[in-house]
Amino acid sequence: MHTLAGAYALDALSEVERAQFRRHLDQCDSCAQEVRELRETAARLGAAMDEQPPSGLKDRVLADMRTTRQLPPRTDSAEPRPRGPRRWPMLIAAAAAVIGLALAGVFGGIALHTSSQLTTAQSELDAARARYLPVAELLTAPDVRTEHVASPRGGGGTVVASRKLDRVMFLQSGLPPVRSGQVYEAWLMGPDLAPRPAGLLPGGPSGSLVVAHGLAGAEQFAVSVEQAGGSPSGKPSNDVVLVTPMPA
Repeated sequence: MHTLAGAYALDALSEVERAQFRRHLDQCDSCAQEVRELRETAARLGAAMDEQPPSGLKDRVLADMRTTRQLPPRTDSAEPRPRGPRRWPMLIAAAAAVIGLALAGVFGGIALHTSSQLTTAQSELDAARARYLPVAELLTAPDVRTEHVASPRGGGGTVVASRKLDRVMFLQSGLPPVRSGQVYEAWLMGPDLAPRPAGLLPGGPSGSLVVAHGLAGAEQFAVSVEQAGGSPSGKPSNDVVLVTPMPA
């Protein structure tokens, strides 16, 4: 039951599994806390990827519905489906849930009428899938752990980590804008590990994220202010805005 927390948080369980896990939550404070944190992270991801659809999109969709012919019903004699709940792989369901948030804005303003537009849409879909599938895998890892951290300068973020996947994600929330020519840089650190860069984050609006691999020896996660392109020395500057223990 403990391994279903990620899929439950993303509503990726069957009705039977959902009912079983709800009963489990009443008796497991650890899973209840984990579900709350994962839901907060998923909500922040959704807000970060949210886009206002262009004006006139609804009218165009409704107009296309009136003129688009539906597919004919299937007439082949397929075998009857087995009754009862079907246990789809949790990873696929959860990945679809998270990637769906990311793709909501990708196709918002695209009218798929020509082959060139279809090619453009497919390219954007592939790019979004490549970026957000690792996020979905991380959120549904059986050992996923999260840690919310605040910066003394304001804002902060959420660290999500899985030792099994050897992967960590940081989703920043409300960190102050940096000066022109500067960026935030994430770091993995530990007593026996020299600081290792984990990715760059632009300063300003919430929702930017980094995903990094290689957690061996990492016991702390940090964010510092560096020059554009990252620290030239390969080490964090003295301008560190937050430090937190690794949640996993």
